[in-house]
Amino acid sequence: MDDNSKYLELFFEESDEHIQSLNDCVLDLESDPENQEIIDDMFRSAHTLKGMAGTMGYDSLAQLTHKMENVFDLLKKKTIKADSRSIELIFSCLDSISAIVEDLRQGGEGVLDVADLVVRLNAVSEGEQDVSVEEKTVAESDDNFNSQLHFIDESDIAVIESAAADGYQAYTVTIKIEETSGMKNARVFLVMSKLDQQGEVLHSEPNAEVLENEDFGSIFKVVLLTQADEETLKEAALNNSEIEDVLVKAFDKNDVVSEKEVEEKVVLEAKAAPVEEAKKETVKKTASKSTQSNQTVRVDITKLDDFLNAVSELLIYRTRLESISQDNEIKEMNEPLEQFARITTELQDLVLKIRLQPVSTVMTNFPRMIRDLGNDLGKKYNLVIEGGETELDRTVVSELGEPLIHLIRNAADHGIEMPEDRQKIGKDPAGLIHISAYQEGNRVVLTVRDDGKGLNPQAIKESAERKGIVTTGLSDIELQHLIFHPGFSTAKEVTGISGRGVGMDAVQQKIHSLGGTVEIISAINQGTTFKINLPLTLSIIDSLLIKVGNSTFAIPRGIIEKVVSPGPGEIIQTYENEIYTTGGATPVIRLTEVLGMEDTNNPEPYLIIVKLGENRFALKIDDIIKQQEIVIKDLGKELSQVNCYSGATILGNGEIVLILDVTAIANESQGVQNAIRV
Repeated sequence: MDDNSKYLELFFEESDEHIQSLNDCVLDLESDPENQEIIDDMFRSAHTLKGMAGTMGYDSLAQLTHKMENVFDLLKKKTIKADSRSIELIFSCLDSISAIVEDLRQGGEGVLDVADLVVRLNAVSEGEQDVSVEEKTVAESDDNFNSQLHFIDESDIAVIESAAADGYQAYTVTIKIEETSGMKNARVFLVMSKLDQQGEVLHSEPNAEVLENEDFGSIFKVVLLTQADEETLKEAALNNSEIEDVLVKAFDKNDVVSEKEVEEKVVLEAKAAPVEEAKKETVKKTASKSTQSNQTVRVDITKLDDFLNAVSELLIYRTRLESISQDNEIKEMNEPLEQFARITTELQDLVLKIRLQPVSTVMTNFPRMIRDLGNDLGKKYNLVIEGGETELDRTVVSELGEPLIHLIRNAADHGIEMPEDRQKIGKDPAGLIHISAYQEGNRVVLTVRDDGKGLNPQAIKESAERKGIVTTGLSDIELQHLIFHPGFSTAKEVTGISGRGVGMDAVQQKIHSLGGTVEIISAINQGTTFKINLPLTLSIIDSLLIKVGNSTFAIPRGIIEKVVSPGPGEIIQTYENEIYTTGGATPVIRLTEVLGMEDTNNPEPYLIIVKLGENRFALKIDDIIKQQEIVIKDLGKELSQVNCYSGATILGNGEIVLILDVTAIANESQGVQNAIRV
């Protein structure tokens, strides 16, 4: 293990890729079971994964992937079919493989009891119908529990053989617990205690952890070394409540499949395909799809952070040098500064592009999750994912998974109705869950939409009042936004999916921590859309410096459509707010009012027309300074709750300038609220 430690990171990255590829392939195979190309891809991924696991010495992982590979081979040969039961078995294997890899990643030994899965995989490989361990052991009970022990360590066999000279006998004791038992693990403990009084328990199937978690069905086996006879052992086991049957038979090592023997065989086979050879297979597969060669290097994210910080500092000092040169009219500095500006701009673009990552990175597990949710809830879903190629700073992408999963699970559980209920109101029995991503200026918009029952403001109002939340005077939109209140839930039943009153507040907090916002658009029986607006990057942006009163502020250029100087009569006063009438009716937001500043009553203001989603707004300012690239600095925890500002920057003259959060300003503005109501 020590010799392989330097390859750990590569192993984890390669394993994650192959596990994801296998999950995607099995999903595709479920909808197209005759597609030979999919099966070939599955076989190659499993073979590569087995080879890497064997080379690294991870025997449990190698054993399981080897058995799974055998099933894929039978699928290739069309000896067995890709039916619903074999698909479920493969998914169970992939879940266990993921658990092993995650345990290894956390510093564990990567040892997981896979005997149950091996039994099922062997059954399929031998042409039997796949059955769960519980079903299989129940079937065995009908044959007087005459099934073999699957694994027992050779050291235990040696103990049994040496103890025989002292009058000890080993027995295999098979116990069946009543199906109706509500505490099977407690029954296991009692039986084990009684048997321990008669001798020494050397081995159990399944192992102790599985027995404690009640994941074994109804039957378990133990190997006991004792001087007692069979009848005494049977009576000791039966003398417990909720025990249906007990079989005691003399232990015979010829009836046991040695775990060591199996693992040695698997490891030998696995080592025949080392990591280097496995990579060659991956390269060949990639080359067959594209003649273009791509060379990549994996870099630690902390190094990219350091790179970005260095470029950010360069940008600040470049601006400082430009300011000094202009103030002192040093003409000799113009050309060097132009070259310096060009190089720093190229560096800035380069580091930002390196840090960008497609949002599809966090969407890869959604199809499998939706499939499993459908099975758990008895519902049908059509999942549509668009815009996965849209890129965000990887710091943002890495934090997106949790809130998106919350939104999808809520859509699946709360939003989408049962198939029969949907049919009654003329809907497709399969509910739509639509996830999209697109870039909008220097921000990215993510939406999670369903065509379910929508958010009922009245139901939310009643639930809120039961929890003591004041709802007097709240509009329907404001009532719907109460779902973000901590501990709020309208679920009448608590399920394994949702309904515990947690999740939606965590979604909002996480998005806000990333500098984003969450909007809700919902209609009863039509569905709900959650719209997440996020900054493209958290570090460097192109901005417009403006004057509001005597203060300087920065606005991200990505959301600016144009800047206008309104003429006479182009701004009119309505009952509640101002409207810019040229090119349509655009609500005017007085920044002095929103920012709590004294109104300058400037007779010649400027209007900055910005677009947020489908809406346009006009920000009323006093003057425009210039366009400039700025480095965004966090406001810190002390100012994290301050609305209207997304950060700050340092100008070349050392002045600290606040960056306006236009989305928050629009939400705060009374004019915007009135426009939404209309």
